[in-house]
Formats: sequence, C-alpha cells, structure tokens
Amino acid sequence: MTWPWKNRTGKRLLINAALIAVLLAVAVLGYSVSHRQETMAADARRAQQLAQGAQQVKFRAADFNGWQTAYALDIIRAVPEAAADNSPSRAKFLDAAAAFDRELSALESLPAPPEAARTITAVRAAFTDFMDLDRKVVKLYRSDGPGDRKAASEFVLGPEIQLYEQITDGCDATVSLSAAAVDASFTRLESVGADTRRHIILLSVIAAGLALVSMLLAHARQRLVEERAREAQRMASLGQLAGGIAHDFNNVLAIILNYTGFVAEKASDDVRKDLEHISKAAERAAGLTAQLLSFIRHESIRPEVFDVNAAIAEAHAMLARTLGEHIELVVVPSPTPLKICADAGQIQQILVNLAVNARDAMPDGGTLAITATTVNLEENQANVRPPVKAGRYFQLLVTDTGGGMSPETLDRIFEPFFTTKPKGYGTGLGLATVFGIVTEAGGSIDVSSKLGIGTTFRLYFPVADAPQGAVTAALAPSAVPHGRGQSVLIVEDEPALSTSIARILAAGGYQVRSAVNGPDALAAHAYDGCDLLIVDVVMPDMSGPRLAEILHRTHPRLPVLYISGYIDGILGPNRLCTPETDVLEKPFTANELLIAVNKALAGAPGGITTPA
Repeated sequence: MTWPWKNRTGKRLLINAALIAVLLAVAVLGYSVSHRQETMAADARRAQQLAQGAQQVKFRAADFNGWQTAYALDIIRAVPEAAADNSPSRAKFLDAAAAFDRELSALESLPAPPEAARTITAVRAAFTDFMDLDRKVVKLYRSDGPGDRKAASEFVLGPEIQLYEQITDGCDATVSLSAAAVDASFTRLESVGADTRRHIILLSVIAAGLALVSMLLAHARQRLVEERAREAQRMASLGQLAGGIAHDFNNVLAIILNYTGFVAEKASDDVRKDLEHISKAAERAAGLTAQLLSFIRHESIRPEVFDVNAAIAEAHAMLARTLGEHIELVVVPSPTPLKICADAGQIQQILVNLAVNARDAMPDGGTLAITATTVNLEENQANVRPPVKAGRYFQLLVTDTGGGMSPETLDRIFEPFFTTKPKGYGTGLGLATVFGIVTEAGGSIDVSSKLGIGTTFRLYFPVADAPQGAVTAALAPSAVPHGRGQSVLIVEDEPALSTSIARILAAGGYQVRSAVNGPDALAAHAYDGCDLLIVDVVMPDMSGPRLAEILHRTHPRLPVLYISGYIDGILGPNRLCTPETDVLEKPFTANELLIAVNKALAGAPGGITTPA
C-alpha cells in the first residue's frame, strides 16, 4: 500500500485537505462564536433590564417611604381622619404603595440570577407584611378605643420601620446583584471576543502557512513537470536522431550483407569462410541497431508468437559483452520451448533495462541471474500487478545481489521519471517502460527486495498455444519461393542497395526495373507498368507512401512492398502506413527479401506464386 504522503501529489492533497479543514474550522468557529455572542448579548440585555427594573423599584421604594413617613406622623400626632383613605398623606401613601407594587411585579417577571430572585422574593414578602400591618394599624386607629390609637402609633414607629428597612435593603441588594450580572455579561462578551480573535489569528496563520506550503509544492510540481517535459523532448529528439542514423546505418548494413552474399556465391571455400565472418559481424551490427531502436520504439510494435528462449539467448550475448567483468551473469533458459505472443525486441529491451539497473545496484560486483520457467497463477494472485486471470504463465526471473530497495522506493519504482540515481545518470523511464511492455502483452509483475540482500523481478506472460508453424523460423534455402517472371519496379534512392535488390530478384525469377526517386518511378510505371512496387518509405522529394497513393489512383490493385531502415512512426492511424501494410525492415537477407516479395504478390488480387 502506498501512503499518500510518500509522493508530492499525496502531500499536496493532504495540505489542501488540511487547508480546507482550517477554513471550515474558521467558519464553524465564526458561527459558534456568533451564536454564543448572540446568547450572551441576550443575557446582557436581560441583565440590563433587571438592573433598570431594580433601580425603578428602588426609586419607588424611596417615594413610598416618603409618603409613608408623612402618613405615620399624622397617625402619631393623632390628626383627625389621618387613617381615612382620602386623607392627603394616606392617599399619597396608597398611590406610592400601588406604584411600588407595580414596579415590583414587573421586576418579578424578569429572568434573574438565583440570588437576585431570592432577594426580590424577600422584598415582596416584606412589602406584603408591611401592607398587612398597615391595614391592622388603620383598623386600630379607626376603632377609636382608649388604647387603640396608642397601639397603632407603636406599630407605625416599630414594626413598620423594620419592614421598610427590609424592603430598602432588599432593593439595594437587588440593584447591586443586577449590576454585577450586567458587568459579568459584558466581561464574558469581551472574553469571548478576545478568545475569538486569538483563535482566528492562529487559524489564519495556519491557513497562510498551509497555503504557502501548497504554493511551494505547486511550484515544485510545475518545475518537475517542466523538467519531465524537457526530458521527454530530449528523449524524443534523441529518438528522431537515432531513427535517422538507424535508417542510413541499416542501408549500409543491407549493402554489406547483400554484396557479401554475392561474392560468397562465386568465392572459394577459404574466402567464403572469411565472408561468413563479415556477414556475421554485419548481422551483429544489425542486431545491436535493433536493440538500440527498441528503446525509442513505441508505435512499431509487432507482436508475434516466438520462443522466448531465443530472445533470452540474444540478450545474453549482448549483456555478456556490456555488463562488465565484475558482474557474474547466470542465464538459465527453459528446458522446453516457451512460446509467448509479444514483440521479441521488447522482451530483449526488458532484459536490458533490468540488467542495467541490476548492474548499477552492484557497483562492487555481484551476481545477476536470469531464469525462464512456467508457473500456474491463481485468480487474483497476491503481490502481482496488475491482477491476472488464473492460468499457465511464462515466468521470467531477474535476480541480483545488489543493495536492494526500501519499501518506500519499492512503492514508486514504476512511476515515470522516478529514479534514485544521481542527476544525469538515469531518466526514470526504464522500469516504467518495463511495466508498460509487460502489461501491454497481458502480463504482470511481482517485485521483492530487501536492503542489503538484493532484488528479484518476477515477470509473467501468458503462454501462447501457437498452431504448428506459427513460431518465427527461417526457411530452408530449398523452401524459399521464387518468381515466375513477374515484373517488379524497385524505387530506392541508395544506388548500391537498389542494385543488390535487383540482383537478388533477378536471380529469384523476377523481371526487374529500378528508379531512384518518385518522379522516375511514375515515368517508368507509365511506360510499362509492373506487377509489384518495391519502394523505400523515406526518400527525397516524394515519400514511398505518396508514390503508392498516386499509382493507386489508376491502378488500385497494385501490390506494394515497403522497405525501410527505421519504421517507428510510420505505422498506425494517421501515419504513412498501416499495420496491414507489407513492410520489410533493413537490413534483410536475400531469402527474407524473396519471402516478402512472394507474400506481397500472393496477397494481391489474383496473385499466385510458387516456390522454386
């Protein structure tokens, strides 16, 4: 499993997620604080209302006390009709008492802290007792008994004053408590505001830091993308350069091989042995060129059923010369032929890529083992990627005794442009290419590695059950088909190669004419026509496919055999040729040319050829 923080993309996603989380936290904090401040503001408003109500009750209590004092003095002085409800002092006292009762009822209706509520309740009790006592005083005063007025005066001077003091003390306490509640409410509001500011500043700093890190990662990613684009452009330019060189080099090799064959036909046995060395050297050079081109070939893949042991043997021959004496190369082919359907050049490319990586992992020397065998895989086999269906597979094991890889490196080895090598020593495309080739062939990969021990690549390819004769093999000389006088027009801008092709075809039973470019070929065909057009793909002034297109306007059934020293980029949709086009890669031998010509003629409408 690859954890998300182990690559730049995962880190950027995590940082963006953290940034979003911080912004959400700011939003939630803002909403929470806003809601809390609204609640606390409502509490503060209620506290203010309570304080105002308490002040109003206190004011009414003072007014109530003033008229009660005047009314009490009339009682003490025994003023006639002092206890009458319409007496000046008692009437004012009753009005003041009624006003106090209304304000006290209003205060009682307001929410209040528990202690303030208890104080208000005590004020209400004292006021109730006071009014009950006042009614008793009035009753005694109005009875006009010998001791009643004296008793009424004593009530006025004693208990009523005590009860009023309780009322005034309760009013003062209620004012103090409500004022304290107001102060506490505003203190809490200020505290919440200060805390909110601190949290917002902290979250803003975190958000700014995350945004800065995200910007730096984005900048780093942009630089990486630009670097990869430059690397890809460099590789593409290198591929174009190699393709052009390969085209010319393969022309030269074709001339060497063919003319060596011509000389060998008339040479003595001793000379023929020397010529065989020349031919083998040219064939090795052609093989090396094909190996080099396989690194830059993307669209010219031609899957075929072949014995993978042969591809391993060719790669073994090349690796034995290139890995160095400090690397012990051990190759164990399959004891029986193993047929797979893939591009043979790409299988060799896989071996070369893995071998180069293994060599670099063993700077002080070591052992590289390549083993071919067959295994049976189960459905959803563990540790293979991508998953494969159950069945019989060809297994290619590539094992080294190098330094191994850490789990973190192992998780990323197939990422394009990922490399642990110093800058300038690796493109990061080798293992990505291996993975692409294997998966394109319907296979899978399993990699195991331990630091200090080494690495093993297990590559799995479906075993091909090829019909008899499907495996690529060279035909015996007696089986090489010959012509029956068919007319062949050769268009090749390399005179020596054109001459060698003409000699091979003439000896093979064909009538041959040659042209060096497209206009000459059009003139030659207009003069006498032909049964087959053999044309180089890349030529000055007019390409081979363009020439064929012009001729097909008037002769749509004319078969065409293209020859080219480098066919990458000319096959496929919107290219010069299609995968169904007959193409013969340079360099080629006389037998390969005769086989390709026979195939092209046989595929033409009414085309019939017979072997010699």
